[in-house]
Amino acid sequence: MVSKKEREQINRELSAGQKEQASTTMELNNRRGFRFPRFGLYKVKNRINRKIMLFLSILVVGLIVGIVGLWKVAFPKEPVVRTGAYLEQMKDLSTLATSQAFVKTILEKEDNEIFGKGIEANIPGTKRKILLVVPGTLTAGVDLSEITEEQIKINEEEKTIHILLPKAGFLQDPSISFDEVETYSVSGIFRGEVEWEEAYSLMDEAKEAMKEEAVEQGLLVKAEENAQKTLKEFYGRLGYTVEVKFTGE
Repeated sequence: MVSKKEREQINRELSAGQKEQASTTMELNNRRGFRFPRFGLYKVKNRINRKIMLFLSILVVGLIVGIVGLWKVAFPKEPVVRTGAYLEQMKDLSTLATSQAFVKTILEKEDNEIFGKGIEANIPGTKRKILLVVPGTLTAGVDLSEITEEQIKINEEEKTIHILLPKAGFLQDPSISFDEVETYSVSGIFRGEVEWEEAYSLMDEAKEAMKEEAVEQGLLVKAEENAQKTLKEFYGRLGYTVEVKFTGE
């Protein structure tokens, strides 16, 4: 028969075993982690996860499309041609005045008159010789208003521009300094002095003589050289290499 003392010892051992078992159970539960109770939170969690994944997928696709688009713009396969824009820039200049010259031309006129009537015979006293010294300014350049897109070739990939310009010409009639016109005459006894109206009638002839003199001095050639230089410097600042030619070359 078990004594009272032995019974108390057995009860203490059983109680200690139960406590140890309970502690082990709690430790296992803690290792397994927290579990959602079974009243719909699993479904909520799954829906949230699906929305997050969908958002991330859309974001990644958008980034890829954006990068591809930027790549195509920055590194196009085909050269981008913007001829129209450059054509308008050049037409805005209208005329490229690139050369100017101050020219003096000398006109000589000789005739025979008597009592205001012209005669062919060289009768003594009817002869008069007129000498006019006419100064004026001529401006030459290139007319850009008539340039077409076919005359401009642009390669954005190689950063080159090829331009075909019209030949240089006079942009306006010579500007005559009438206050500085000098007149000289040698007249017979039957002839009067040179009248201004008579000298003025010779101005058209003087203008043509000025143009011929300017061409001989190389004014138009200089205008073309300056036009080339101006366009090369202008577009060179934008990073382009420019080749300029003129019609007829």
